[in-house]
Amino acid sequence: MSRQEHQTEEKLFLAALSAIPNLGPKRLSRLYEQTGSWRNSWQAPLKTWEKAKIPQISQRIWEDKKSNFNFNKFESELKNKNISLIIKDDPNYPLGFFRLEDAPLLLYARGHWPLKKQKIITVIGSRQPSLYGEAAAKKIIPELIESGYSIASGLAIGLDSLAHSLTLSNQGHTIAILGSGLNHIYPKENYKLTEKIINNGGLIISEYALDAPPMPGNFLQRNRLLASIGEGVLVLEAGIKSGSMNTAKQAKKLKNKIYAIPGNIFNQAAEGCHQLIKNGAYLINSGGDIAKKKLEKIQNQEQEENLTIIENNIISLLKKEFSLFSGLRPDEIQFKLKLDTPSVNSTLSILEIKNLIRQRGGRYYFLPLKN
Repeated sequence: MSRQEHQTEEKLFLAALSAIPNLGPKRLSRLYEQTGSWRNSWQAPLKTWEKAKIPQISQRIWEDKKSNFNFNKFESELKNKNISLIIKDDPNYPLGFFRLEDAPLLLYARGHWPLKKQKIITVIGSRQPSLYGEAAAKKIIPELIESGYSIASGLAIGLDSLAHSLTLSNQGHTIAILGSGLNHIYPKENYKLTEKIINNGGLIISEYALDAPPMPGNFLQRNRLLASIGEGVLVLEAGIKSGSMNTAKQAKKLKNKIYAIPGNIFNQAAEGCHQLIKNGAYLINSGGDIAKKKLEKIQNQEQEENLTIIENNIISLLKKEFSLFSGLRPDEIQFKLKLDTPSVNSTLSILEIKNLIRQRGGRYYFLPLKN
């Protein structure tokens, strides 16, 4: 068996395992540690599953499926529907997912991936948008497309669907991340939209088995993928208790940028955006604002790359202290970095001249560059 054939076989066995209820990435990883391959995991004796602490209900379903699952039929279905199985070793596996503690071991994908190094941003919003929310989408999304972004969203009715449709009408690339299997498009009225996405060079992906139904918990789980697939999340319009706010919470946890559109103070659907802005999200008036943030980030990285090793070390140390607003004295910096006094004092002076740090009351603080 060639390496490619072996990898294809492993993907099929992983897909069969992933379709078993209550077998998420963490439990599957424990099983893999016991067996060394997905084929061995599928064919392992029951005691191996017990040792991996797999729930009994999952064990019973697996024992029943082992004798009934038709791998040839499953592989044919994937080929007929042009569905790819993507694992972490594949070049198309989204880099942002690697930051997740429970990153999907397997993705089902149909369509076309964005170009290599193409910027991705997640755009989400209310399922019952106001005319203002729709107008904001119609203004900002074409500007993001023009700036080279691929637009990811969740295919929900309302602003998610509008984000996908606007991207396509502006000849952009869009990614729909589902909370159900690819054979079970939800909501049903968006089936035609998914076909339009695929036929116009876009992509739909899911971590769920092909026939998995749209269970409520799936969408909260799916939100972590929306939060991590790109460099940031743009919330067009959202209530306080909404899926969009949950996605923004996940993005904050991952330290991804959060952008929000200010709305009407009398509109409950804008309260979530206002709360995000109060808590540090970037207030956005145009797609150009986001593109500008990206450019400034690149410029900041280039500036930091031009620093000496000692300068970078001090900057990194002060960055850690910045969130606490505590700052450090020169002797504390010297102790933590194990540097001599002259080196610390001279470097601090240089960094202050470069406007990268500030000094107040004998303590030095990181002065964030615009980002």
